[in-house]
Amino acid sequence: MIELDIYPEMLGRANWKTKEGWLDFVGERILKPPRMDSKQYAELSDRERSDYSWARLNFMLNGRIVLTPQVREISRLLYERVRLNAYKRSGKFGLIVAGAPNSGKTTTSTNLAKEFHLQRLQRKSAPRASVPIIYVCAPSDCTPKALLGEMLHFIGVPYRPRASAPELMNSLATSVINSRTELVIIDEIHNLGKERIGNQDSTDYLKQLSEKCPATFLYVGTDDGVGNLLNGPRAEQVTARFRAVVLEPYLNRTQNQRDEWTSFLEALEENTGLLRQKPGAIVGDADLLYELSGGRIGDAVELVQIAAIRAMEDESERLSFSGLRAERNAEAQVIGRANLRRAGK
Repeated sequence: MIELDIYPEMLGRANWKTKEGWLDFVGERILKPPRMDSKQYAELSDRERSDYSWARLNFMLNGRIVLTPQVREISRLLYERVRLNAYKRSGKFGLIVAGAPNSGKTTTSTNLAKEFHLQRLQRKSAPRASVPIIYVCAPSDCTPKALLGEMLHFIGVPYRPRASAPELMNSLATSVINSRTELVIIDEIHNLGKERIGNQDSTDYLKQLSEKCPATFLYVGTDDGVGNLLNGPRAEQVTARFRAVVLEPYLNRTQNQRDEWTSFLEALEENTGLLRQKPGAIVGDADLLYELSGGRIGDAVELVQIAAIRAMEDESERLSFSGLRAERNAEAQVIGRANLRRAGK
């Protein structure tokens, strides 16, 4: 039995919602630890076993995104739009990634953006002071002015708190040009309220952003929230130029759908790096994992990662999901009782 203690350096990671934090994220090179056999592992000290397990855990959590068919489609659409917008003076194209909570929206978007940023850094002509990507997360009950402030904060451009939204918009547009920014990601965009400011509403500001800033915009949010924000006649010009991709849960009805589901699980299994886990053994638990996750990417990833952590700690080095159904049923009962109490029943 080993204990996966929390290393102080893991707690000191920079927030990627600032330029410096984002650059740290882009600069991370998390390599998959070399695979050991049981004899090599047994010869390690307790500390060495813990270090090895932490290296595997770090790779599993942060090292490689599973390229599902939907992720590949988002990547293709994103690169197409960046290329097209480089030659357009107006009417730029954008992309919307939507989905239910825990569907993998943020993980997908940030990892594709990291790949994009790394490619830009490899350009010999890329200026050192450039900021290829702006990544912001709209805070709860966000106003357009607050969103513009978040974007300026990411770049590191100071601004007056009492500056008007049009002033911030012009400052941001100038900064995007000077920073050679090509991609702007607005995560949690459903938090952007639809309240009116003067004779404009939030969708007007989104339209102006894409017109004034020579960059490709990627909006990320819940499917119902994005739908509520980007509906009505005032949003037509935004939605007409933005392609929407909804991250749907996996289905499990046809053989082809089941094959896609098991391929996804096998990719997660490979990322764990467990020493006694036979490749493909996770397929035997495919139905159980589908039942517990509903085919949602984020839920399935969580189930596999938790099982992998337990397998490392108890040194069984095999995935076991036998107790997960009972745990989930117990959680559902607790939540159900809490809902009944709130409803006064």
